[in-house]
Amino acid sequence: MPMKMGHAAKVVFVLIFLVLQGHSEDCGPKDIAVKQSIVGRSSNGLDFIITVQIANNCACTISNLHIMTDGFASSTPVDPSAFRRDGDTYIVFDGKPIGSNGAFEFNYTFDHTFVLSPATLSTDQC
Repeated sequence: MPMKMGHAAKVVFVLIFLVLQGHSEDCGPKDIAVKQSIVGRSSNGLDFIITVQIANNCACTISNLHIMTDGFASSTPVDPSAFRRDGDTYIVFDGKPIGSNGAFEFNYTFDHTFVLSPATLSTDQC
């Protein structure tokens, strides 16, 4: 039995709606990957130079990314527009947008790495 045109249009509409809905969900901390790599030694020879890469694995642009960390310190200054204390968390990239599948990096120096966990963020454009 052939499908009526009105019914076919409804099916197509529902499919498009479901596909679009799948891409419009809010991003969350689970969509953020934090990778730390030791890339060398500082000039004092005691501390490591550590590169932090924060990747947005969400289908949406995010902003106002905050990171939780306990006792974070650096023996050399970290650019405050890259990573700075903001209450109980640290804000990344001045809160500016990080695009879908985009990443942001900064360096710090210390004798060990710190656990850096995504805490909160805002979802912008999907």
